[in-house]
Amino acid sequence: MKPINIKDIEPVFNKYNVSAKTLVDHDNATIKNLFLNPGQAIPDHKVPMDVTFFILEGTGQITIGGETVKVKPLDCLLCPPNTFMSVKADEDSALSFLNIKTPGLKS
Repeated sequence: MKPINIKDIEPVFNKYNVSAKTLVDHDNATIKNLFLNPGQAIPDHKVPMDVTFFILEGTGQITIGGETVKVKPLDCLLCPPNTFMSVKADEDSALSFLNIKTPGLKS
């Protein structure tokens, strides 16, 4: 087994023009490292699975089901399935976080 290092993964831009690095993608889980530039946002949307947000670097806000929470490194939030969510980096900070979907997108 060989460890995966986020720095070694090439980013791609998702449908929201957000830099995304896929760490894991199988039936049980999809784990991506998303990176928002200062002031950048992912608009309100929902998916049919649990989504866990784990903040790696920076500050911003995450809105889940209409409730907005300020986030900082090492914060963790859970969004239940089919619940509207959005993410925004603060104007003066980039925001890097893990986006963990369970089950994975391939199910």
